[in-house]
Amino acid sequence: MANRCTRIPEIMFPREGVDLSKWAVIACDQYTSQPDYWAETDKTVGDAPSTLRLTLPEVYLEDADVAARTEKIHQTMQQYVQDGTLRTLPAGVVLTERWSGGSCPRRGIVLSVDLEAYEYTPGSASLIRPTEKTVVERIPPRLKVRQGACLELPHIMILIDDPDRQIIEPLFEQTASYDKLYDTDLMQNGGHITGWFLPNGPETEVIEAKLEALCDRETSTRSTAARMHRRCCRMQ
Repeated sequence: MANRCTRIPEIMFPREGVDLSKWAVIACDQYTSQPDYWAETDKTVGDAPSTLRLTLPEVYLEDADVAARTEKIHQTMQQYVQDGTLRTLPAGVVLTERWSGGSCPRRGIVLSVDLEAYEYTPGSASLIRPTEKTVVERIPPRLKVRQGACLELPHIMILIDDPDRQIIEPLFEQTASYDKLYDTDLMQNGGHITGWFLPNGPETEVIEAKLEALCDRETSTRSTAARMHRRCCRMQ
């Protein structure tokens, strides 16, 4: 499987009883010129467990207390793991569906990708490449948050070139047979999000095989060398 760039992960998820409408916040690189949005988010979350406490909104990157904020993030990560706020699910993937206005939802699969297959420089021919410019100046402060962090909270989505709709759409025809993992409104007019868990097994093997087929340079009938593209997602 020379072109394989996906993996079936073990995902950490909040324990039962956590208010998921406060747990889920928008990606840290959004509303960077609107501190009022983040102030309202902080007020909404209060003392509840939240990914707001595990990420550094980039609106604060230039603040004098950014080092203290980063240290607090690391401490909170450790706390959530040690006190059971977060639990580890069995290996598997999550089907996710978000309604945020319009006539159709945004649907996808939560899984892991091999970062060795990703390259953000212009003209890259890697299996995973960006659809938008990477702001290099933003990388160092992000790295400081990740250094010493015991958790990873990526906020990306991979766009796949699947014109025959063989991967994602068939799975959503079977959601009645899957365990629903979450179903909650999102704060600040963020819409609604639902997720279904698929444990590692025959179905996830089919997902990986189909994804790999899209990345296979030898069997691809299109001129693009790779079929997967990275783009920022809007929710943590």
